[in-house]
Amino acid sequence: MKNNLWAGVLILIASMALTSCGSLTPVNSFAGTWTTNLGTINFVQNGNELTGNIEGYGGFWNETFTGTINENGEAVFDTEILGGFTLILDGEDAFKSTSTDLSFCGIRGVDMELPAGCGFSGKWIVPSKSVFLPGSYMVLTQVGKNVTGTIFDGNDNDYETFTGVMEWGKGWRANGKYSERGEISLWMNAAETGFQFMSEQGNIQELCAVREGVDSAYLSSFYCEPD
Repeated sequence: MKNNLWAGVLILIASMALTSCGSLTPVNSFAGTWTTNLGTINFVQNGNELTGNIEGYGGFWNETFTGTINENGEAVFDTEILGGFTLILDGEDAFKSTSTDLSFCGIRGVDMELPAGCGFSGKWIVPSKSVFLPGSYMVLTQVGKNVTGTIFDGNDNDYETFTGVMEWGKGWRANGKYSERGEISLWMNAAETGFQFMSEQGNIQELCAVREGVDSAYLSSFYCEPD
């Protein structure tokens, strides 16, 4: 009888403590250093308050900004360069922005390989435009600021490689060169749905690529569409 009485008292005390302290749902943890599509960022978290310090690739975006984690576990920021955006955790070790117009994503750690769909990492469909072979596609990997990849034809035979370094400033770009045709830059749109192949003479032929699974990508002045 006494044991039952004490058990009831303990339950009552526990419930009162929970009520007085509010919800005990753990706050999503963004704290730590992350490799992102735009640079290396370190988040310092104090409860629901976040401070981010980013070193953008190419040195064009170095900023300290603050944000808060809302009741949905989303981190809401307002920055000088990118403006306002919201981040959500994708598991414990990756994050991404909620906007379909602005891709800001990352993986926990320093100089990490970005997952497919983040930055330049992933498969890209390359319309021929009388330059690339029919059925061409490009598989790229971004590790920190470094971007490498291979162009394949419609029979999965590789015929060109790319090596470049990521830079951010008024847009996403990887500056580098083909193994066969010399210097080239890949200029990405903010949604990371497509990029242009740009030479020193510009993109006269509107050479471009779209991310696998995307119907079309708007690139500054035209739509890039798979063949």
